[in-house]
Amino acid sequence: MKKLAFTTLLATALLLQGELVPGHHGCPVARAGESGWKSDFDALCGQSENFMNMTAAELRSALEKCDALKAEIEKLEATPRKVYLKRLQMCRNLLSYMLENRLKEERK
Repeated sequence: MKKLAFTTLLATALLLQGELVPGHHGCPVARAGESGWKSDFDALCGQSENFMNMTAAELRSALEKCDALKAEIEKLEATPRKVYLKRLQMCRNLLSYMLENRLKEERK
């Protein structure tokens, strides 16, 4: 009985990590491949509270990074692609809005 419980627990843990399902998103290989764009995405869109304090040049640079990330995200499978493209677009819209306001302030 203990052996069956241990085997079930082990199989569940491996399934959750994606080790038993080839091509599963939870597998370590998939996570390692996505870590590059994902960390860039988190670093860029995770600082939205700082957008107000950025200069126009910094905002332009962030917009360029958004465009570069879009190309990476478009390579994902359908569901994560839709989710992250939508989140990236919202982030980009906010950056664009902040840049427009910053440029208006500089003109005054």
